[in-house]
Amino acid sequence: MIFTTLLFVLGAFTLASFWEEFRNWLKEVVTKVKKIIKRAVIGFKIFVKKMGEAIKEISKNYSQNEEGRWHETVVSREISESEVPADILEKAKRQQGIEVDVTEELELQLKG
Repeated sequence: MIFTTLLFVLGAFTLASFWEEFRNWLKEVVTKVKKIIKRAVIGFKIFVKKMGEAIKEISKNYSQNEEGRWHETVVSREISESEVPADILEKAKRQQGIEVDVTEELELQLKG
């Protein structure tokens, strides 16, 4: 019983820690992208991708220029599998080498 409770607490901590770190990274990304493109970021999508022994977090940031043309600025970083919650890791492993959209999961974490 204690072991199960401990696993649950550790799992909840990993999940909360992952989303907190992801959110902080995303804030930093948006700030840097705004400085580089000298425009507001209108929207973004968030992905994870299994790359060998690591996971790549990917932020695709969208903006428009004066003519109304859309631009996509992509920023990514690699993290270890141990930093990723089990459900997200499983999705990434099933789609080895393919970007998995986790935007909705992040939105739910931001609202919660």
